[in-house]
Amino acid sequence: MLTQDTLKTYFSMIILASAIWLMHGFIPALLWAVVIAIATWPLRVRIAQTIAGSNMRVAALMTAAVAILLFFPIIYALFRAASDIGALTHWIIAVQKTGIAAPLWLHTVPVFGEQASRWWSENLTDPASLSVFLGRFDSAWIKTVAQNLGAQAAHRLITLVFTVTTLFFLYEGGDELSKKTLTLLQKLAGETGKRYGLQAAIAIRATVNGVVLVGLGEGLVIGISYGIAGAPHAAILGLLTGALAMIPFAAPLIFTGVSVILLAQGNMAGAAGVFIFGMLVLSIGDHVVRPKIIGGSVELPFLWVLFGILGGVEVFGLIGLFVGPALMALVIMMWNDMTQGS
Repeated sequence: MLTQDTLKTYFSMIILASAIWLMHGFIPALLWAVVIAIATWPLRVRIAQTIAGSNMRVAALMTAAVAILLFFPIIYALFRAASDIGALTHWIIAVQKTGIAAPLWLHTVPVFGEQASRWWSENLTDPASLSVFLGRFDSAWIKTVAQNLGAQAAHRLITLVFTVTTLFFLYEGGDELSKKTLTLLQKLAGETGKRYGLQAAIAIRATVNGVVLVGLGEGLVIGISYGIAGAPHAAILGLLTGALAMIPFAAPLIFTGVSVILLAQGNMAGAAGVFIFGMLVLSIGDHVVRPKIIGGSVELPFLWVLFGILGGVEVFGLIGLFVGPALMALVIMMWNDMTQGS
């Protein structure tokens, strides 16, 4: 016969599983709010010490600041994208009448330059051939892709709204919540559980600093090179580079694309400069600065930082950027505890 403690354990697990099932659609927003709260908590403490006011006032101030930082780039990017789509539509209508002239440098490209120049002339320079070429694209497919992108954007926006809302309550009652969480971990696993909880918080904060701050810094520096080289929309491209620089090996997609655009405009020096400078900045940021920030705080080797980021993104999506290294830090801590003194 089951004891009362066993029944209590099963009953608690059923309640917990039911709550998780009920909230599963909002778990990403909850995780994002927890990560942001942990990463910015030192700033929240400093603001609470600086200004006189209740926890609600401090929470409102912090939430408003985070919301502005999150929403402004998204709104700006959507505004620029809408403007660019309009300009792209007008450009497509215009080139269907005039054709697209082949770049002067295209035939000088070694090995396949002549073939590429000939293909361009046959398919893109002549307006009739260009209309046939553009007609090969299925408009229904393009419409479906646009609808899917719109649905995904709406879903992400809803997640962002719930993240900001949850963040307010975390900023307001975070002190009490953290104490109860550590108390629970201590009851479940003793002092070891408490240490692991504190280590996870340190790892998340260090990962946010290493991933976000270094990524945005790389985007800012590389974005300046876009402006110097004369690339179009250098600001938005720099912001996009910074966003992708948070993911290993993703930022080259942007500055390589910018280099191709500059090359198509005949700016070979600018194209080469952007590509070489981008690789240099990423090499320093990803292999020197980021491992020092993340690994230095939690004594996590660079290889495990890389595994944590890549594995976290694959399993958890974007939130895995921060969850993955935190899990790796706990694994290393567990390994050290189990092998200590052997």
